[in-house]
Amino acid sequence: MIGLYFGGQVFQTEFGNFYGNIELDAVLEEVHEWTADATSNPVELGAPVTDHIIETADKLRLRGLVTDTPIRTSQELSGVLNAGAIGTRTQPVFDFLHELIKLKEPVIVYTKHRIYEDMAITAVTVPRAAGNGEALEFTVEFIHIRKVSTQLVNLPKGISVKKTAKASKATGNKAEAQKNGGAKQAPEKVPSSTIQRTLDAFRNF
Repeated sequence: MIGLYFGGQVFQTEFGNFYGNIELDAVLEEVHEWTADATSNPVELGAPVTDHIIETADKLRLRGLVTDTPIRTSQELSGVLNAGAIGTRTQPVFDFLHELIKLKEPVIVYTKHRIYEDMAITAVTVPRAAGNGEALEFTVEFIHIRKVSTQLVNLPKGISVKKTAKASKATGNKAEAQKNGGAKQAPEKVPSSTIQRTLDAFRNF
């Protein structure tokens, strides 16, 4: 990511991923939301018991402004989306905001007080008013996404892979037998010789 200016008085809030990067000329509103849920279990007598607190995903809302004539020079904005083309910044930013939410890819958000990684864009609002002129004002809402991964563990002592496979096979055979238990059995086929002897006995009767 480009444009981290922690050393001086000026800091530019920005967000993006490997598809591109948007740096705001001004931040009109910045809302950090950190919440937790306290579980509640009812009891027979008295008030419900609260014994667990579950952390919820971090949320962030930015209301920013991008103009065609930023105060900073194009050299300072090198690497930012369409920074070198003064007078044509707002349209690429507008298009890229729409593209980011369609891509469904996580982004990194750099704010003055905290860096948020693995953030998903949940909403983009771009109001247009007569007082905005050619400036682009928009609100972007983010939520932190948690990724899970599989983990391999060793089997407890005394349990082998072969025993587990045999148990699974035995269970499968038992289930198949129960499944077919209610099926109707086809009648046994009577030999043709027996049928012929029966017909001959009726003729000689």
